[in-house]
Amino acid sequence: MGQSAAEIILGLAQLDASRGATNVANRRLDIEQDEKRKIQERSDAQIKKAEDKEIARLASGAAGFGNLRSGIEAELKQGLITYDDARSQLRDYGARFELDPEEAVSNLSRLYTKELLPGRRAAGVAAAYKELFQRPATAEETKSSMELFDTGYYSSVQDLKDSLTKGSEYQDKFNKSYLDNYYDTIYGKQQKDAEGKNTGIRSITFDKSLLPTYAEGTLAKAGITVPDFKDTFTGTPEELEQQTQNIRDTRKYLYSAGLTNLQGDIDKETQKLKNEGAKDVAKIGSTGDMYKALIGSFSFN
Repeated sequence: MGQSAAEIILGLAQLDASRGATNVANRRLDIEQDEKRKIQERSDAQIKKAEDKEIARLASGAAGFGNLRSGIEAELKQGLITYDDARSQLRDYGARFELDPEEAVSNLSRLYTKELLPGRRAAGVAAAYKELFQRPATAEETKSSMELFDTGYYSSVQDLKDSLTKGSEYQDKFNKSYLDNYYDTIYGKQQKDAEGKNTGIRSITFDKSLLPTYAEGTLAKAGITVPDFKDTFTGTPEELEQQTQNIRDTRKYLYSAGLTNLQGDIDKETQKLKNEGAKDVAKIGSTGDMYKALIGSFSFN
């Protein structure tokens, strides 16, 4: 049987509807795909921009590495930074800009150990001897100190100075300087020879009037001779000390002798008074006995 006109019309309508739905779905898919494409394009653009920026940053870092290395080496030569600081700066820079700094670090190490460090150590040795001993280091002293630096016994100039201050030369110098200052205070500045060098000889003056003296006739009675001290004594500190001790001993003896002599006179006078007192007592006693006998001869009956 053939289809009716109504059925044909309905079939056509359904076909058109199906085709329309398909077209709508296709358009929607096209729109979604277009949106995804745009999003991807924007993402790719941002990534490329970031990549370009990073590439530019890394390129700039690589381009500036040479100037950085030169600046660090210059600062190291001038002593503005330490070797450890310089090495750390190179490696930090390399890590920031994805560079390999080890060749630069190796060159820096050679510069420091072969050129800078020996000169600085030699200058430190010279300065240490000048400061501690007021003289330049001998060739042998410089060689010995540099060898101790190379072996690691000294890690700094301060280590060298600490070692030198423990040596006999410095100890003798320090003690001598201390004694010289002490003797300068006690006995005055030491005399110098024709070349202007210190001789260790000093002079002191003495006022003889400060010594006590014996009274007239007492000196002979004491049976001693008092030294005739000079007005000025010259000699080493030990000799001057002996002279001043002699003066002290003489002064002490004279005072002691004077007190002894005075005590002797006091004892004599005391004994004299005792003797005279005893005589008076005896005389009074004798007189009393006489009066007793006289009174006893009378009778009062």
